[in-house]
Amino acid sequence: MIKSQKLLKSSNRTNNGTMRTKVTFQGVGLDTSFDGRGGDPIVLFKTYADLYSPSNKDLTILGSQNVKNGATIKIRDPLTSYQPKNDDKVIIDDPRYSGQVWGIVDIQPDFHDRTFLKIILGGTNLNE
Repeated sequence: MIKSQKLLKSSNRTNNGTMRTKVTFQGVGLDTSFDGRGGDPIVLFKTYADLYSPSNKDLTILGSQNVKNGATIKIRDPLTSYQPKNDDKVIIDDPRYSGQVWGIVDIQPDFHDRTFLKIILGGTNLNE
């Protein structure tokens, strides 16, 4: 095995055993109201994720977006069945994050090992 392949293989520490947290991706459904202020949320995709605190690089991205709370999740790349967008919302099924709806700040696919997607989530905006 080539040395660079060993480094790539050892740096990927996410596996089925670490992906224990349920996450739900939601979008906004069709608006049928008279005033046109948005529709009901609809479930787009459900999966398990590896949830961890944002790294310094992730905090830099969150700081430029003026976000108060942050989290980073890593999910298996769903390929063609679902592609997350910045407009989608994420609900983390964990008691520590109950009642919070997270916005997607950044999506980082791994181009070397098309297995995982790293998604940076932002919580409450400072301006609100």
